[in-house]
Amino acid sequence: MDKDLRALGDRIIQHKEELADAVTQNRIKNGINPPNERQKQLLIDWRIELFQFIGEALYSNLEQSEKRFLEWGKKSGQAAVEINLSLDAALDSQRLYRKLIWDFVGKEVEKNEYDNQTVMRAVGIVDPLLDKVVYSFSVAYVDYNNHLLDLAREALEELSVPVVRLTQTVGVLPLVGPIDTHRSKLIMEIALNKCMELQIEHLFIDLSGVPIIDTMVAQNLFQVITSLKLLGVEVTLTGMRPELAQTVVALGICFEGFSIAGSLHQALEQRGLLQNV
Repeated sequence: MDKDLRALGDRIIQHKEELADAVTQNRIKNGINPPNERQKQLLIDWRIELFQFIGEALYSNLEQSEKRFLEWGKKSGQAAVEINLSLDAALDSQRLYRKLIWDFVGKEVEKNEYDNQTVMRAVGIVDPLLDKVVYSFSVAYVDYNNHLLDLAREALEELSVPVVRLTQTVGVLPLVGPIDTHRSKLIMEIALNKCMELQIEHLFIDLSGVPIIDTMVAQNLFQVITSLKLLGVEVTLTGMRPELAQTVVALGICFEGFSIAGSLHQALEQRGLLQNV
């Protein structure tokens, strides 16, 4: 074990809080700050941990060091997404770690007169590990950000197909906005699951908020109705506006086997359900 390399690693560890604080102060100066004190302290602890790992890497097993740096990059990448830190700002922080550590090493070399071989060995160990941090951080940032976007999109899509229970066995599905092929498939999936979950026996599908419908969407909608019928759910289409009805007729689409009403209010009134709503 190179005693100079070990001594340099120990010096980094001894000054890890100081180095971590330098990162924190730089981020604050540049307007990059966690939204609350808990997250701020968590980031400070992680920064201290990274400098601890850098110091230990100068005399530790390389495989163990690589694992530590990869894990550190992963958790810090997720944390950056959670505090809404942009990828550019986050990667700039990674650059800062490298700058601070080599500025510190440069000062230590001057004070202790380490030879060039010691410095070159330190660079050969630490720089590849910091590269792994950047890689792990970037992958984790993108993956976790995409995961959150997927969750948000799924929640939004589910809200766009709201099956609302009116009575114990009657529900309504109000559709608003254009229906493309993707959304029509989503309607099928959610409508079937919700009707089973809520034990709906009669579902009113209200189309008063749908501006246009094409052949593909109409066919998918018919498949939804057919699937619901197979589950024992009676379906009533309501709110089909004149221009929408004309389009359906022009396309030669035949909606047989279920009832149609001019409006949801009319349909509920005809079935004597208004007093139960």
